[in-house]
Amino acid sequence: MENFNNYILDSNILKNNFNQIKNLVGTNVKVCAMVKADAYGHGLKDVCKALKNADFFGVASALEAKHIRKFNKTTPILIVGVVNPECVLWCSENNVSVTVTSLEELKLFSYIVGYNKLKVHLKVNTGLNRIGFNNVNNFKKALKFIKYNFNIVLEGVFTHFATKLNDMEFIVCQHNRFLQFIKYVKDNRVIIHCCNSFATLMLKNYHHGMVRCGFNLYGWQMDYKMQLKPVLSITSKVVFVHNIKAGETVGYDRTFTATKNLKIAVLPIGYADGFDRRLSNKLEVLINGKKAKVVGNICMDVCMVDVTKIKNVCVGDEVTLLGRNGGYELTPYHYANILGTSPYEILLKFRYDRMNRIVL
Repeated sequence: MENFNNYILDSNILKNNFNQIKNLVGTNVKVCAMVKADAYGHGLKDVCKALKNADFFGVASALEAKHIRKFNKTTPILIVGVVNPECVLWCSENNVSVTVTSLEELKLFSYIVGYNKLKVHLKVNTGLNRIGFNNVNNFKKALKFIKYNFNIVLEGVFTHFATKLNDMEFIVCQHNRFLQFIKYVKDNRVIIHCCNSFATLMLKNYHHGMVRCGFNLYGWQMDYKMQLKPVLSITSKVVFVHNIKAGETVGYDRTFTATKNLKIAVLPIGYADGFDRRLSNKLEVLINGKKAKVVGNICMDVCMVDVTKIKNVCVGDEVTLLGRNGGYELTPYHYANILGTSPYEILLKFRYDRMNRIVL
């Protein structure tokens, strides 16, 4: 091992999560595995290889689609974001479906691909207010344009929910608005989809023809009815242990002062690895099944933790920064609560290129 830090992806758990979701939605509903942003930070290639049975891979850009096509030539790919017109012809030639957000964009793409055929998914804006058709008349004009232009294949129509459990009423409003658009789609071969991870698990009557799953695939979407498990764990090692006296400080800028004699362990992970400096003096990591609080400012490559109350901590002991250790579990939610952000962002922060990447 080149490093003390391990970034461990369990592909068997990932496959099992996918199979559970597939069983939930049934054989008539497709599953789009969302692998954008390097598979939510888990590693694009390894995740795609594990999810080879997915009906689609969902990405944010043509650049991400091109990365997939280097090792997977066959699985359909859907770009859910705005597509650079310079990439549209490549998409038509490589079985990559693109999102269309307006009638003007649709006409431009049709002109660009010429005699090639381009698969499109019309995006409907039902309340998130990012991109998409928000006018039924323009949506109907787009359907008419597609009908009379052979080089555009309407593969799907979709929307995206703005909220989760905390605002179910708005999800219902969005879905009702979505129905006002899709009622004009007469071809039952067109894939209708609106469910994200949360809606896939909680709103079965919204599944339509496909669901788009990311956070739940990776085991981080909370649902106690299913046995979805986290596929990722991050561990480190204690590399140094020493004692400090009451009144002494720890770390840069001396943000921590010991009020009594303490035992300090040093871990070889820092903010360059994605261990956010704002966690300093706040987060607790797990050592020997116990909690150890970070003390002092997290450094670029190391951090320090208080192990005074943990018996027999010594160099080489394993440290859990994400995952389970003894009776405790450390999740992205713990990080997100401290930093006032989304657990999605936490997953994207960790730099596995500075760790031993292990795929089980």
